[in-house]
Amino acid sequence: MKIISVDKVVIYPEHVLELEKLGDVTIYNDIPDEAEGIQRIKDADIVIDNWFKMPAQVIKACQNLKMICVAATGYDWVDVNETRKRKIVVSNSPGYGTEAVAEHTIGLLLHTIRRASEAEKSIAKGIWDPMKYRGHELQGKTLGIIGFGSIGKRIAEIAEKGFDMKILYVNSKSSTSDFEKLLKESDCITINSPLTERTKGMVGDREFAMMKTGVVIVNTGRGAVVDEQSFIRSLESGKVFGAGLDVFPKEPIDKNG
Repeated sequence: MKIISVDKVVIYPEHVLELEKLGDVTIYNDIPDEAEGIQRIKDADIVIDNWFKMPAQVIKACQNLKMICVAATGYDWVDVNETRKRKIVVSNSPGYGTEAVAEHTIGLLLHTIRRASEAEKSIAKGIWDPMKYRGHELQGKTLGIIGFGSIGKRIAEIAEKGFDMKILYVNSKSSTSDFEKLLKESDCITINSPLTERTKGMVGDREFAMMKTGVVIVNTGRGAVVDEQSFIRSLESGKVFGAGLDVFPKEPIDKNG
């Protein structure tokens, strides 16, 4: 059995030893383009993956493939329709990074609402104007959480207990009216939803129009959940006070804009 770790996945030596009990193990430490990735995994029985995208054409090139192990929570870059046809097992790590992502989300929220990045850039330029970047407090504000899995729940716990914030949330079972209530009443919104056909572009012009003027948005879920052009317009108009982004619709982002 051939086991291929196709890209940058941290696999500890003791885990490599366990994998070697199952078959021949090859580990790569960079992220390949599609052509190189196919060359790496075309004869694999099991692929361990973290960043390398696996659309239908990649999966079709792997005739021996039996399992894709995603070393992350999200797996929207694996064509699950193709894996179902081929009866290829896809596994992920749903509990991975819950605490880290939740804390990171709160960190981005604080960083954005307190205007820390703007103040830092100003000081780096030699400009001292402390009153200009006072920002706002989180205490007592309403936090809307889009996506209420383990990460969303932990964010809610930190925000409620640590900052006395009121929590609104929606998940895949929530009604349209619940979603609209969240948009209308939240002072801050965090996006922690997976990317699916249903959630792609779910926050666009209509949704931004419902939000409070001056809303703060943090996205640590998936970039494509938010319509990028709608987001830009809302930032430029001042509808959105600030954004803390850990994800983008296209990654890596274009250095040339």
